[in-house]
Amino acid sequence: MMTPATIQLIRLVFDESPRIPPVLFDQDGLSWILDSGLGPLLWHLLERYPERIPPGHAEYVKAANLSAYMLSSETFDRLNEMLDRAANIGCQVTLLKGVSVAQQWYPERHWRPMRDIDVLVNARDQPRFEKQLVELGYRQKSNYPPEFYVSHQHSMPFSHPIKNCWVEVHTALFRADTPAGQISAFKADVLRKVQTVVAGHAPGNVWRLSDELQLVYTAVHWATQLTLVGGIIPILDSLLILRKSRDRLDWDWILEACRNNTAARHLWLMLSYLERHGLYDIPRDIRHGLRNGRRVIGSIGQKMLHQIIDENMAARRQERLFNSDAMITVQWDTLLSDGAPIHKLLMQLPWRMLFPPRETGRYHPARHWRRLKNFLTRTLE
Repeated sequence: MMTPATIQLIRLVFDESPRIPPVLFDQDGLSWILDSGLGPLLWHLLERYPERIPPGHAEYVKAANLSAYMLSSETFDRLNEMLDRAANIGCQVTLLKGVSVAQQWYPERHWRPMRDIDVLVNARDQPRFEKQLVELGYRQKSNYPPEFYVSHQHSMPFSHPIKNCWVEVHTALFRADTPAGQISAFKADVLRKVQTVVAGHAPGNVWRLSDELQLVYTAVHWATQLTLVGGIIPILDSLLILRKSRDRLDWDWILEACRNNTAARHLWLMLSYLERHGLYDIPRDIRHGLRNGRRVIGSIGQKMLHQIIDENMAARRQERLFNSDAMITVQWDTLLSDGAPIHKLLMQLPWRMLFPPRETGRYHPARHWRRLKNFLTRTLE
């Protein structure tokens, strides 16, 4: 099994392994690490082992680390502005995703790349909180029409024209009409009662998801919404949660949440991938507790999903047959769907790869028009 460059980097930084190969990363591996947002981790390694990066690349890594530091500082400055406003109007805010895990789990918060700021507020507080964003200069902007967000878990994203910052204001973790939205641990009444904890780093009433809920949420969000570039980041998030909260994680709560098959198979995929690369050993009782997830994915499906992660998230994709974004999405969604593994492998997957669902856009006229234009352009050059 070939270990992808990003996994090698994670292991070297967080395992403090003394066994380091003479030349750690080739050009393609370095490029993918930087594209994935892991430049700060690479810089941290370079400071300790300068000879492990090919000559001429140190300045690029240094620049990536500095850029990440500046962007992170700006992001948290913007976040604190919002939290100050929220405190002034008595609005409870729960931090989600990057702005939460970066401060809580990473040695340096800029090590965790972020595309935007995600916060969760009560539906009744949403208009008041969003009014504060407007007063700070944010405007709602999206390629989707307003109707798209009527039943969405967050309103239309906010963007600041000068500060280069995007904000998503959530009123739920997932859409209510999706399988993930049916997980009882993600229901609003559960979140309000016991599954958030006070975060003491910011002014006012600021909350985080509990460690247990954060782990399940990270796995489900990662598996539900396939992301190739940057898809390795939630895997690292989960690894840090598992390691740094190991002695206090309430696995009984986690396994109760994973009585839902969607949660079980998504968390199992995350844990089994970490185990595949020797980053985490799944305890026997946890393995047994997630048996529903294992059963639905199946051993062959699990190997295929691990391969998708290795070849498309943890490393740069190599062009080959049935390896387009649309085809990878079809394979991912089918293998992670509910149902018997043998039926998915022998019936659903071949059919969907030959006749992809409409949402992949494979047969959309606009796609064929773009392909024709590109072909003519190349021919006439």
